[in-house]
Amino acid sequence: METPIGVSGLLGAILKGTATGFAFAEASSFALKPVLSEDPTLLPIAVQAASRAGSTGVGVITSCLVCTSMLISLGSGFLLAAMVTKLPKHTGSEIPWLTALATSMSLILGAAITGISWGLLPLGVYLIAQLILVAAVFFYSNINQLTQALSIIFVTLYVSIYYGRMGVILGLLLSIITIISLYALRKTLTERMTPKPKCVTECKLLERVFFYSVVVGILGFGVGLGAGAQDDGSETEMVIMLESVLWVSFLSSGILGAGLGTVAMVDVGTEMAGKIAIGTSVLSAFALRVILNNVPSLGARSSTGGILGVTAVAAVSLSAASVGAKEVYNSRLSFLITIASVAVGVIAATQVIHSPFMGLSQLTTVILVAMGSYVLGAPKSPFNTRMKLRQGLLTGPELLREIGMETVTAAAAPIGAGVLGVAALGTAALGKLGTAGVLLALALALGGTLSGMLGRSLPAPAESEGGH
Repeated sequence: METPIGVSGLLGAILKGTATGFAFAEASSFALKPVLSEDPTLLPIAVQAASRAGSTGVGVITSCLVCTSMLISLGSGFLLAAMVTKLPKHTGSEIPWLTALATSMSLILGAAITGISWGLLPLGVYLIAQLILVAAVFFYSNINQLTQALSIIFVTLYVSIYYGRMGVILGLLLSIITIISLYALRKTLTERMTPKPKCVTECKLLERVFFYSVVVGILGFGVGLGAGAQDDGSETEMVIMLESVLWVSFLSSGILGAGLGTVAMVDVGTEMAGKIAIGTSVLSAFALRVILNNVPSLGARSSTGGILGVTAVAAVSLSAASVGAKEVYNSRLSFLITIASVAVGVIAATQVIHSPFMGLSQLTTVILVAMGSYVLGAPKSPFNTRMKLRQGLLTGPELLREIGMETVTAAAAPIGAGVLGVAALGTAALGKLGTAGVLLALALALGGTLSGMLGRSLPAPAESEGGH
């Protein structure tokens, strides 16, 4: 039986939906600005790399780096929020509105500052820092599983971009076939390997690799589709490729932020989630203004990284608004009204406040992504549940911390895939030296298979004794 919702409750839900839709659309509209493609340093590098290894390869590398920035920024936001929200509990003076404000500010600051700081580093230092992070994750998890997963992800992303450039029907069909084939190959290889000791953290990268492949396949297909069929490595073509990568990545951050945000917001309750939704949407709009006003001084990479982090957190506000508006789901009419308010917020941000306006297809896409992100917080969404993570059923700051750690750890996948891509570009640009890099990457990627073969060569008695 449907329970009627009060007028004040409905108006509050409408306000939250409009505000969060506005914040997400305002942040994602940055993807339409030609910041990366007009950068005097990045564009010549991209054109030179495309002339040697093809524009699809450059698109893959860029997608990996942008996706990495998004994951690390969002994870940092959750980690900072976990630290800050612990303080009131230690002092014994918890005030709901102050806790909500602190959480909102922490999410925004952590994501924005992390994204900006990556870009402030010199390009060489940036790549070295990412390599160090990959190495740290290698030691943190199982190197054979991780490198195999990265190989599958890189190949999937590369061919998905390539297929996307073939058009919707043929490209989509080939992308699906490729993902299924790579998953079957992975399954065949792992079934033939002898059991190895579990990694300390009980990582399950290969169990998740099918999901990762689907995600990067969709990302790559969207990038390729947006970039078109031209493949001459010209400056014009690279501009289209960079803009396509940015557009798809900003939209992807909506789904990512809303999914993880729902898991975190369900734990805090509907009232607190509603407060966080408003606080995060207002603060994300403010942070966006600050970054946009300082683009010339920050540079292309810093401003892109910072706003990408802000966009992901703005998507968290969408899911928080949905969790906070739990009562509106009791009535079909009230739900339709509130989800329509999200669309109104998007239209207000993109067609009223900003100029130039979005085209019809772009506007429709942002509206659908914003509404879809809002629905991820719905009571019947698979994300709307108390999730049991590695350390059990966590709550409060501990839950935020674990979500942040999981998100940062997941960034190893696109980083490592990007490293494999850099090795592939190095082959074209540097000849034998690049080939050596690719061979080394392949040796790492096949480490699990090779060790399994070595394990089977042990004497039979030793195998039977240690077969536990």
